[in-house]
Amino acid sequence: MADAIVGAMQHLFPHRYQFQLTDVIAEGFPSPINLAGPMYGPVVNRLPRTWGLLWHLSNGRRRSPSILRIISPLSVARLRNVLVGSKPDLIVSTHPWGNHIPAQLLQELSWKVPLVTVVTDLVTIHQWWLCPDVDLCLVPTEQARNKALEEGFVPEKVKVIGIPVGLKFLKPPQARGELREELGLAEDLFTILLVGGGEGMGNVFDVARAVAQASLDLQLLIVAGRNEELKARLEGISWQVPTRVLGFADNMPDLMHAADLLITKAGPSTVSEALACGLPMLITRSLRGQEEGNAEWVAESGAGLLTPTPQKVVAALKELLRPANETLGRMAQRAREAAKPHAALEAARLIDDLFSRNAPRRFRQ
Repeated sequence: MADAIVGAMQHLFPHRYQFQLTDVIAEGFPSPINLAGPMYGPVVNRLPRTWGLLWHLSNGRRRSPSILRIISPLSVARLRNVLVGSKPDLIVSTHPWGNHIPAQLLQELSWKVPLVTVVTDLVTIHQWWLCPDVDLCLVPTEQARNKALEEGFVPEKVKVIGIPVGLKFLKPPQARGELREELGLAEDLFTILLVGGGEGMGNVFDVARAVAQASLDLQLLIVAGRNEELKARLEGISWQVPTRVLGFADNMPDLMHAADLLITKAGPSTVSEALACGLPMLITRSLRGQEEGNAEWVAESGAGLLTPTPQKVVAALKELLRPANETLGRMAQRAREAAKPHAALEAARLIDDLFSRNAPRRFRQ
């Protein structure tokens, strides 16, 4: 998400800004909290219920501020060093822990530096995202905006832009046949792209096996992400249908444009990228907490169906692939209508406008 915003700002305003990307957890907290990033994938894969419980227990109008008061002293000194070392003219946060604590530090330092929040969860917003002291809050949906307004935001500060995706999703795609040939796929087979996010989360293996054994005329393109264990399991299978297994992929626009249908968990980035490509979806699961509202939002938009078990995935596929069934075409159209592919560019324009209205900035020691 941060990369998408940086790319958009560099595209629209070349040479106007320099960028420093900071991992607020890795650089702002002591051990073992600073290991939360690398542990995220293994935890949500192996202990999804525990993750969901932690998310809900830390969320709430009373609980969230109380927990912040406990963890803030652990990070204030480190984050202050980050700020003093870089002396930013503008701060953009794309993480729920990058809002309240930086806002507190800016007040303590007497720095009048614009602070922008870019919320990267579609519907179910954790309280830590919402700091009314920021200068601008960019949210993906009206539901998220309403939540911000309930928490005391001035309406002018909250803008609905969608989820920023990379500018490469805006480029006109190659012809589908050419893409499939380059990817080693058959040009004339119905193609399913199956992903579990960057970490290869969810029931990817079970869904892939059920689809392959369903006696349907199709081919599978499976992205295992950084999950090497999943990739090895998938590569060790003798598949009943043509199947390609990939690890972490940096060519998602090509993969999505080559596919007829996406099967995925309800991760906001993957969902937003699919919408930008007009790719219909089957949503297999949602990470408890921040993804709980995403699946329903996709279904309500008409861009996808909820298929929480391998059996329901297969049943949906058999119905969608029935001759003369026009549902897939309607889903693709709804995906295009729900998409906000220019969200990164819109974020860049709003951020630049905020900075321009508040510049020049001066630091007081």
